Amino acid sequence: MDARTKILETAARLFATHGYDSTSLSVVARDASVSKALIFWHFENKESLYEAVLSRTIEPYHIDMDELAGLGAADRISRMVDFYYDFINENAHSVRFFLSLFLREDKRPDDFFARVLELYRHYRELLAITLRAGQNEGTLSADVDPDLHAALILSTLNGVLVQGFTGERDVASPERLIRELKSSLVDRLRIQ
Repeated sequence: MDARTKILETAARLFATHGYDSTSLSVVARDASVSKALIFWHFENKESLYEAVLSRTIEPYHIDMDELAGLGAADRISRMVDFYYDFINENAHSVRFFLSLFLREDKRPDDFFARVLELYRHYRELLAITLRAGQNEGTLSADVDPDLHAALILSTLNGVLVQGFTGERDVASPERLIRELKSSLVDRLRIQ
């Protein structure tokens, strides 16, 4: 791993854990096992490091809809649930960083939150569009409101993910909960 990446990953972890105000460049340097001068080589100041961490955090948020081509509506929705869950697991550090920013009252970049919320709304709209398409094709039940059901799917999925982050496994593992989510909220929409 190159020094810049090491600095960014360390800073993201520290900002997420301690917040912007309580994270010094000296601590980032120590935890990244680099000199403070090397941080200044890559970043003008703490603010530019923070902005680079934010940009890097949002980078992987994308949806590859090409993988869903040719699937029926219920299967597309099921795969979208899997994409979301897999994305969160593969980018857990970034998601924790985002959540910590969202929950903290210190430095909150409004443009960052606006972009993340726009991506979230877009994902919810894709679910609703897919539900509507399935209803129009006659493959999914017309008895649900696509916008409401899309919001319900994402809300349930987010609850499963938060439970996974907290380590709570009293009821079931996140994987088992995802299977139940797909069975309860997706598969039961299919018209046989």
